[in-house]
Amino acid sequence: MSLFLAIIGGGASGLAAAIEAKRECKKAGLQLNITVFEHLNKPAKKILATGNGRCNFCNTDLSELHYFGDINLIKDVLSSKYNDSIGFFKSMGILPYFENGRIYPRSEQATSVRDALIKTCEILNVKFSTECNIDKINVKNDKFLISDNEFDAVIIATGGNSQKSQGSDGSGYKLLKDFGHKITDISPALTALTVNDKSFKDLKGLRVKGNCALYSGRKLLKEEYGEIQFTENAISGIPVLNISHFASDKKNLYVLIDICNEFSVNDLTKHFKECRYKSPTLRTEDILSGLIPQKLSYFVMKKAEIKENTPVSKLTDKNIEMLVITLKQLELKIDGVRDFDYSQVTKGGASANDFNTKTLMSEKQNGLFACGEILNVNGDCGGYNLHFAWTSGRLSGASAVKYLSNKQKV
Repeated sequence: MSLFLAIIGGGASGLAAAIEAKRECKKAGLQLNITVFEHLNKPAKKILATGNGRCNFCNTDLSELHYFGDINLIKDVLSSKYNDSIGFFKSMGILPYFENGRIYPRSEQATSVRDALIKTCEILNVKFSTECNIDKINVKNDKFLISDNEFDAVIIATGGNSQKSQGSDGSGYKLLKDFGHKITDISPALTALTVNDKSFKDLKGLRVKGNCALYSGRKLLKEEYGEIQFTENAISGIPVLNISHFASDKKNLYVLIDICNEFSVNDLTKHFKECRYKSPTLRTEDILSGLIPQKLSYFVMKKAEIKENTPVSKLTDKNIEMLVITLKQLELKIDGVRDFDYSQVTKGGASANDFNTKTLMSEKQNGLFACGEILNVNGDCGGYNLHFAWTSGRLSGASAVKYLSNKQKV
């Protein structure tokens, strides 16, 4: 007897679920028909934007400290190691490339990953139904009714609310709510921090390495080191994306950026004082341009209340003190975070209290599963969110097959 599984969402977790389910059904001796419903014209569009187009699909450091949300869900789903994800992709012809702990496809092309997932699904006879919006799932006589078709089990893999143009529009939350599931408060994560400074636009396009510390009032929320990117009205880059998780719903936000991280206050103070006597005719911005990009030099001088074209010989000890403080603690007032359209993932989601965290089956409805970003789990930059997508997708796919196998035996 043929059984039917519906997967709502053709993104990373949904395709992983389909592949795992097809492979497991062969082992279980099941005749399983799988349909992946996707409202875009092609599955896995969001994958193409990951890792700056290189698809950072995993990381060698999978510590729970890189994840946020329901801790039991994180522990149970992420009990596997990074080699499991590597093996999954090797089975589809994708070999890994390691770079500072991050794992990419050897081709360093996200299209390789997307194409491998889709091609594998096609080889396994997974059916795709694209450009369709599923806004209601009914249950009748132990069957799920979707678009006038009956299914024996359903996996919700619609993603969160981030990057609607890439396929994640939050529609899956309603589907789960209809079954009585609780959705925690959601907010953008891995996104830029908007800056409240009119002169900030002059720094557009600038990139500097430094330590970025996020504060709410006097409380340090999180700090990270790395390359910081400046836009017309925001800061971005991996360290900023990672600390943005802590900015939601906080007041009196600001960041302190150490743009001369490798130098101490004493080192910089000594440097400027020596320049004051050894190179007295040079302007302050000329000295600064040996440390930081020129565009940033003018911004720093303004913050330190030093006029442009000021000869370094005219700098007082107080001027140098202010200059050094600004270099080590460049303060930027933060308005908030960029919205869902600009965020890479969603913070919050379907509560783990309503799921069996070892199988990802709903406690509210037998045969209903969920995986990926729709769940209340999100991670740092570095392949963590994609690893959770693959792992939770494969777990839900395997669990659905086991559920259907047991159901058929009854």
